[in-house]
Order: sequence, then structure tokens, then C-alpha cells
Amino acid sequence: MIRSVVVVAAVLLALPLVADTRITSVFKPPVTGKIRLLDQQGRLEVVVPGSEVPERVPLDEIEDIVCLAKDGEPVKGDEPNPTESPVRVCLVNGDVLYGTPDNGPADDDESFILRSPRFGEILISIEMIQRIECVAACKPNELPPLDAKAEHDVVYFAADGNKPAQVDPKSELVRVVKDGVFLYNEILDGDNLEGNRYAWNRLRGVVCFRGPHDAYDKLLGIAVLRDGTVLRGAIRSWADGKVELDHKVLGKNLVLEESKLMSLTMKNGRYQYLSDLEYANEPQERPYYLPGDFKYAEYLFKARRDQAQGGGPLSIRGKTYAKGLGVHAISRLNFDLNRGYKRFLAEVGVDDSAGDLASVEFKVYGDGKLLWESGVLRRSSGAKAVDLEVLNVSELVLEVTAADNADIQDRANWANAKVVR
Repeated sequence: MIRSVVVVAAVLLALPLVADTRITSVFKPPVTGKIRLLDQQGRLEVVVPGSEVPERVPLDEIEDIVCLAKDGEPVKGDEPNPTESPVRVCLVNGDVLYGTPDNGPADDDESFILRSPRFGEILISIEMIQRIECVAACKPNELPPLDAKAEHDVVYFAADGNKPAQVDPKSELVRVVKDGVFLYNEILDGDNLEGNRYAWNRLRGVVCFRGPHDAYDKLLGIAVLRDGTVLRGAIRSWADGKVELDHKVLGKNLVLEESKLMSLTMKNGRYQYLSDLEYANEPQERPYYLPGDFKYAEYLFKARRDQAQGGGPLSIRGKTYAKGLGVHAISRLNFDLNRGYKRFLAEVGVDDSAGDLASVEFKVYGDGKLLWESGVLRRSSGAKAVDLEVLNVSELVLEVTAADNADIQDRANWANAKVVR
């Protein structure tokens, strides 16, 4: 018993303690302090050093909450650990969960358990899975998404000896268990409707065919944990260092420890993220040197919503953003505001995945008039803040142009781009 207590204490001491949080709001300067609770009016009560009166920040005005280490810097993430969390599960709502799979209930073949040192134990239905990736064999988002017309799941098998990796384009994910997955192929498996089991070490991943997912229509928090886990849900409570999320897809409340959080981004408050809006018309995107046979439908560098070019998270000088638009010069995106917003806010910069030759310029237009331009930005420039009045603007245009070196490596981010009511 004494030995168990010592082990638990050692684990707790190994976790980097969160000193404070920095809360960024659309209506007031950033607030740094310890979150005491979420009150009945939906406001976070923050104890600020040197002040006897706590700050109260409404949830629907918050952009993001960044957890700080003892040195005042943002808490850093961990490298994925294939031994501790061998699989990465992406849900239909965009959530990402790292953990160890286990068998589900004996009477439910369509669900399995995922265990994680970050969020505990969760029961997941396979109908909620967009993809499963094996951490040791596949980088995040390395496997291409399915075509919009796809009717089957696609399985990627790991290389076998000198043989290259294979793809099964007619497969269906039937069941997830502790030792692997059961896959069914209508051509190969015939009447064996339960499919065949494939061990995790034979797989790179499974990309699943799923229909559209209903977006959240209420105030939402997007929590990013230190191991890369991303969880979306309505915040029910925040007290005693714990955050409770009502998770729509999983159908349960999740309790997260503040010490395991990196950040929490709010959505559907008194502002609208541009990555959640439809384009007013087809994006105008093309390479710097335009070939005569250029077809936009075949262009490889189309704008990505809430992802950087290349498929990874939006990142500028080490800071990761949950929301935004990842583009490649030359890019021009149009949004119809209908004069319904007061301000446009964003942080812009070159994505960390770009090379040293990257150099771009950001420009913002309102009803054809140039409202703001960044000048030339490079990967070493860091993020540049944008805060513009758009009270009477009907059409907002975001443009990224190439600067030096044509459009070589020009991956650019409109991070946390939003319009405020």
C-alpha cells in the first residue's frame, strides 16, 4: 500500500504544474490568473495576482484560454507515445483522441473502449469514427481523406518485409477490439459478414466513410490536451482545477484536469469564425506561374479549414491555433458579411511547416477597398495581429500574395480569423 502511494505521488510530481491561464477576450485586454469557477451567469471568475477583486469574463466573449507553465510561457505539448497511446482516433466532429483500445461491452459489437492517461476511459461507437491511425506507423493526417463520392472505408496496411504498403479500397470497418480491427470486404470475405481480424501492427490506419455531421449550435469549447487530444463540448462547469464538457458525439460528460490542458478555444459566442462560414463565391487560388492548362479542381493547395497546408494544425512560431484558414499563395477568399458584424480579428503569419524561402503578404479588403496589409512576412516574422472595423462592410476579402521567391513554400495562416457582432 505504501509503495502504491509513492508511485502515485511520483506521477503527480512528474506532471508540469499549471501556474496560471491567459484568457483572451474580444472586448477586453487579456486577463492572466487562476480560474476559480464558472458562475451561474456563464462567466469565468479569475483570481488576478495583486488584485483583491476577481475578473469576470463571460464565456461567449472569450476567444481562447491558454494554460501557462511556472515560467509564464504556454504549456508545451508532449510527443505522441506509441507505447502509452498506440492509436489516434478521429471522430466525425473533428475531435482527436489518443489512447489504448480495448474490447467494448459483450452485448455491443459496434462499440469499443479507448483508455487514455489524459481523459480516462471512453466508450466509442464505430459510427462516430472518421479514421483510426496507428501512431507508430502513421503521422497525423498522413493518410489522404476519402473522395466525396466514396461508398466504402479504406484500409492502409503496413509494409510486409520488402513489400510496399497496400490499400484495400473496398473494405468496411466492422469492429474494433483490443488486439486489432475486424474488416469486411464484400469481394474477398463473401458470406463472412463478421470480417477478418487484423492486428494493429499490420495496419497504418483505417479511413472511414461517414455522412455529414451536424455542427454544434451552442456555445462550444475546443479543448487541446498536452498529448494532442482535441475534445469539443459545451462547458458545464469549471472549478477546483477541473473542466466538465458535455460531449455531443460521445453522449456523455467528460471531466478534464486543468493540469493536462494546453488551451481551450471558444466557438459560437458573440463572434463567428470564418472557417465556419461558406465562401461567398469559389475561392480564387492559383500558383504564381500559371500554366495554360490550369484547372482549379485539380489544384493541390486549396484553402483548408482549421488546418494548415499539409494537413497539420495551424501553427505560427510555435503557437498552435484551433481555428483558422490555412492557405498557399496566391489566394483570395470572399465572405458575405451582410453588414452584420462590427470587427474583423485575426493573427496572420507563415505556418511553421513552411520552409525558409517562404515569404507572403496578407491583405484585407472591404467592399473592394483595401483596409489593411501586412507587408512582407516570413517564417521568422511571427504572428501579426489584425483588428479592423467592418461595421458597414458587405463583402470581406482575404488575400495572400507571394513576395520573394515566387510562391515557393508559401504556406500562410489566417489564424483565429473571426468577425464580431
